[in-house]
Amino acid sequence: MNDYIPLNKAVGPKVICDGYQALIPQKLGVEALTFNFDGSECEHATCSGAPEMFIKVEEDALHYFGVEADDTGILFIAGEEICEKNGEKPNGKLNIEKAERYLKAGYYKVALKYSNNAYDPSSNNAIAFNVTMDKEPILDGKYEGDSTMNREFSPSPKIKLWTIEKESTITCEESKKVEVTLEEPEPVIQRGIGACKTKAIMPQIIITACKDEVLDRWNARVQQVSAGSTILILTGTYTDAIENPPVTEVEAVEAVDEMNGYQARGRVGRWHTMQASLAHEKHHRRELNDAFKFYWDNLRIQDSIELQHVSCEKFPKMDDALNEMRKFVRSWTATYMTAVKKYVELLPDKENTRPYCAGQKVLNEATLQIINQAKANGWSKVPDQVTEPGTIEPPCFLPPVNKEKSRSMAVAEQPTPLTLSIADTSKFREGRIMVCFRNEGNQPVRILDEINDGTADYFFLTVLRTEQGDARILNAELGKMTFQRPLNYRELAPARNTTSRFRYAWIKLSSKTGNNVLVNWKRATIISKVRIVSWGFFRRRPNSRCDEKNLSIFWNCIEPVPPCYCMGGHGRQWG
Repeated sequence: MNDYIPLNKAVGPKVICDGYQALIPQKLGVEALTFNFDGSECEHATCSGAPEMFIKVEEDALHYFGVEADDTGILFIAGEEICEKNGEKPNGKLNIEKAERYLKAGYYKVALKYSNNAYDPSSNNAIAFNVTMDKEPILDGKYEGDSTMNREFSPSPKIKLWTIEKESTITCEESKKVEVTLEEPEPVIQRGIGACKTKAIMPQIIITACKDEVLDRWNARVQQVSAGSTILILTGTYTDAIENPPVTEVEAVEAVDEMNGYQARGRVGRWHTMQASLAHEKHHRRELNDAFKFYWDNLRIQDSIELQHVSCEKFPKMDDALNEMRKFVRSWTATYMTAVKKYVELLPDKENTRPYCAGQKVLNEATLQIINQAKANGWSKVPDQVTEPGTIEPPCFLPPVNKEKSRSMAVAEQPTPLTLSIADTSKFREGRIMVCFRNEGNQPVRILDEINDGTADYFFLTVLRTEQGDARILNAELGKMTFQRPLNYRELAPARNTTSRFRYAWIKLSSKTGNNVLVNWKRATIISKVRIVSWGFFRRRPNSRCDEKNLSIFWNCIEPVPPCYCMGGHGRQWG
């Protein structure tokens, strides 16, 4: 049956899980478990041939989901992973992972997976699994302490599951243009220290299969596409001038000077406001929104997907046909995400650029309040001027999104003259690789010297591709980070080399076997911000520096590349 069925085409919908209790209540004294909840009537719902499960969406809206598990739980909607609660330490106990998706009215096919690791003695081993669904943000449960039995599930509504007898019709109707729906969850404001973040929500393209009886084939139809962004604001590095205004003339002078310098400084000062940070991050949200809308149409993704078809003779079952067509959908999702990321990264985000000008405009409101306060108190030393904000509109001012020429077009046409190579993969199984950068230009280039677990996903987009053409995006951290302090850089002189060590998290994929990782993929491609490489992961682990046998190059034209000079050996390097 299709991944998505309109409300009026679902025949015989029936509730099989009423959502009154957790899918697996908290229980002690069990062995390791793995369940696939597929809607059957047998214990733990793992019987073969069980009916497919659906969630019902009553109206078009942004929906929120939460997965709670001890240890690992995963929610899939329309064949794509939506939310995974990771069971690795320190989360090998009841805890929650959240996600959000825009869904229009209808029934959506879902799959749920749960696993619990062995614990010795088994009498102390606990299991627990719950999935929540709501049109409001999912609430946290009580997760204090080490014992799952002393923890509490989220009070948000538990998931309700349905079966459907059949779809009323699966004949091909005329294609209808689908516009991208932009998800904009309310920003999260926290008292904490760290970078503010505008993080892209991974695009979700939902297709259905329809049967062409004349040509005896399944055709793909795009039903909906959604993307968007989340915003996290951390307020722990400054005094908020609105919540805690200056109480002395000295403080007022400092506050006005600090806030007037925000735009030119390119970072938050000792005095700031949450509203100014929010204006900055909302500017990044608009950048992402404009890019998502533009590249959905510009790349003609819907047209390309709907040109796909598979033979009814080769794939008589709709589910098998959908699985085959999803490979192409995932590939286009990766292409879509890559195009948006590449463009958004071209938009400047430093001193005197549009995001800081947007923040300065709002910050000026607090500055004026302090100036008026100073005048009322007779504080003559407080400056009475405010910074004039620079250009703000439009957020996406560079071609091609603005579809016109601009004075800044040269910025977009001049890539950084860096080449990148994998220099050392000896610790790959530990989730760590060494990369080598080389400056091929004529001028010094600065590279960030602080790539770590918290920032790596914002600088690199990682995609796995098989030789069969399937693709999986491993990290969804496309977005912008606004740091609260100056960052450390390393300057690279022309024709010199340096290395920057950063950590790649373990690659986890959902496969039919439920196993994680690379061994399930005969050949994988990693797409980074700078170039595309592939690992041939066959008989032995890659343990040499730039080893050609284990580090082959994948590129559209398979162009030759010079040797890797930075670390020795006989690997390859590219630009």
